[in-house]
Order: sequence, then structure tokens, then C-alpha cells
Amino acid sequence: MARTIHSPNTPYPSMAFLFEFLIAPVKLAVLEAAIELDMVCVLADTSDVDEIAERIGIQAGTSGLVLFLDAMVALGLANKENKTYSNTELGQHFLHKESPVFMGGFLENMKAMVHTNLSRIVEIVKNGPPDVPQIQTLQSESTWESAVAHLAVCQRAGMGAIYADLVEKLPEFKGIKKILDLGGGPGLIGAQILGRLPEAKGVLMDLPAVIRLAKQELDKEGMADRISFIAGDYNEIDLGSGYDLIWASHNLYFAKDRVSFFKRVKKALTQKGVFVCLHEGLTREKTAPEDIILMRLSLALEGQDDSFTKGEIASYLNQAGFVQVDSRMLDLPSGQAELVVAR
Repeated sequence: MARTIHSPNTPYPSMAFLFEFLIAPVKLAVLEAAIELDMVCVLADTSDVDEIAERIGIQAGTSGLVLFLDAMVALGLANKENKTYSNTELGQHFLHKESPVFMGGFLENMKAMVHTNLSRIVEIVKNGPPDVPQIQTLQSESTWESAVAHLAVCQRAGMGAIYADLVEKLPEFKGIKKILDLGGGPGLIGAQILGRLPEAKGVLMDLPAVIRLAKQELDKEGMADRISFIAGDYNEIDLGSGYDLIWASHNLYFAKDRVSFFKRVKKALTQKGVFVCLHEGLTREKTAPEDIILMRLSLALEGQDDSFTKGEIASYLNQAGFVQVDSRMLDLPSGQAELVVAR
């Protein structure tokens, strides 16, 4: 990216940030319009502007269509050559409604959480958090039940492979025979790990409604015979035992007594077992990383934010009796996160 020109002959900082902020909602609007118009599906069949116009029912000329298609090209959602258009690999995979990793539903689900209070920031700052019906909170089982399909797409589209890559680098990896995917939602992270350990078995633990849907997702992956299930609240039910690996990703917010909880996790591991978790690790007095702070602002304004600070989970694990606890920050597609490994 080219550096922004800034004159040394002005006492003011660069105003470039203003233009960056202005562009952000335009990008999202173009993406949403591309999904609504099924543009990737259309471009899979034709590249001619007039034919595209006919497919999507344009009756007022093609000038607006060309401007929109050019914006898609600018964002990497389409290609343009000799005034004809085609799909990019990104668009074909993530924006085609027949793709197994179509992200339209995931985007809609995430937008509902990330943007829900943005239009009333001033109101909430002045008057306090709004009342949120219990059924709509992150504590509600129905919230996670409705999110399973969208989480499955995200895990299937690459996040599961990234997490499995992290586990595969552990020195204990080849000796893993039994894993617990703790609060694993659709279970595809555990499935990705098991896919690299042909002799291993897995257990998925989550809320009953989530487990019911996770079974369907794991059937699609051909993993139904290698994964068993424990349904319930991880604060209340037996975690099981004999695990060589316990994995948890962005789901430990609801642990009520965290030191006691991690003592239970430690007890569930074998003598040489390892606990691995991935969560945000806020720094700079909870003002960074920027992407995580901004993604969670809307829910935080409702009082629904229990984000972990950097080193916080490691501290609980040390108090719970883990002998060796290591952590490092990673740059993920979803933003920065802290990987914690405890033995």
C-alpha cells in the first residue's frame, strides 16, 4: 500500500483516517448488494453487461450496473477485462449461493451482532445499556442454536483448518488419542483435528440444542462414527476424562468460577495431556487490538462483553495448577487472538 502523503509544513496530523472511515460502509454496502443480486451466480454464466442486466431485471439502462460492477472489481469481488466481467476465486467460493462455504448467512448473522446498536451509540452512552430480552442474549441457548449453521460455514471455510494447523504443531500431536472439543458449536474444529489423527476419537461438548445441529454438520463431514457427544452446561456437567487434548475457542466467557473450572479441565486431561485455547487478548488498557474492540463495541454497549485481557487466561491456568503455560498473539482472519497452551 502506498504511503499517504503528508506535508511537514502543517501542524496538523494526517486527515487520511477520515476517508478510511467513510469508505468502510461503502465496502459493506457493495458486498451486501452483490449477495442480494446473486451477482456471483450471474457472473458464473455470463460476462456480457447486457446479458447481466437482463438476468437481474434491469430496465433503466446499464450505466448504474457498470458502476456497481466496477466497484465489485475494485474490491476484488469480480474481474474486468475488455469491458466484460467474471468472478474472482474469492467471489466464487464465498459469495456463490451453491458453494458449501457461502458466507452470506454468516455475514448477516455477524452484522446483527456487530452493528445492532451503532445507530444509537450516543443514546446508550447518555442513558445506559438498553434492555435485552433474555432469549436474545449470549447466555441464551437459542442464540447459539441459531448461530450453529453460520459458525459451521466459517469453520468449514478455513478457520477450522487454521486451528487444526496450530494443534498439529504441538510436540504432543502424534500421541493424541482422545480429544475434547469444549463448547465446540458445530464441531468442525475437532473434526479437522481428527482428520489428521486417523486413530483418534473425539468428544464434542455443548448445549443440547447445539449438539442436535452439530450432529448434522458432522454427518456431512463423515465424522459421525468418530465423535461422541456430551450435552449440557460445562459449568455443571462432568467433562469426562482421559483426554490427550482439550480444545476451546472463543467460548470460555461463561465459565463461572474460572480457577475452579480450569482445575476441572486439568483433571479431565491425561498425565501428559495438553489444554489449548484461543481467545482475544486485549491490551493497552482494553483499547487494542482495534479490530476486536470495534467488533465487540455494539454488544459491549448492551453490557454483553466479557473479553479476556492478554495473559488473563494464562493466570487462571497457573492458579489451577498447570505447570507450564505458554501464550502468543496470532493474526487471524477474524482479528488478533491469544493462543494459550497449558500442560
